[in-house]
Amino acid sequence: MSNKTTRRQFLTRAMIAGGVVTTAGIPIRLLAQEQVAEDDPLAVSMGYKHDATAVDTAKFPKRAGEAGANQFCHNCALFQGDADAEWAPCAIFANKLVANNGWCNAWVAKA
Repeated sequence: MSNKTTRRQFLTRAMIAGGVVTTAGIPIRLLAQEQVAEDDPLAVSMGYKHDATAVDTAKFPKRAGEAGANQFCHNCALFQGDADAEWAPCAIFANKLVANNGWCNAWVAKA
């Protein structure tokens, strides 16, 4: 048996390695595909809603009042997308997608 690498093996391995390197260079936010479900246990505990106006302000008073009315995922420091993106990854939800007009109790103002 020969330990020589054939041209076909070399090209196959190079293509696989190139694909891995290319994928590794893509930001995590572009690889996220799944939207956070409102009934996900973490989402429930954080009070996450796709529509911030549907948040129970008795349970989550942070969302109540004039200041709370201006809190949305798109203006949260944890929102990892453009402010005008309809859906984007969130650091709280393991890079799952959250709604632009959503809200959760982890909301922190962007700097």
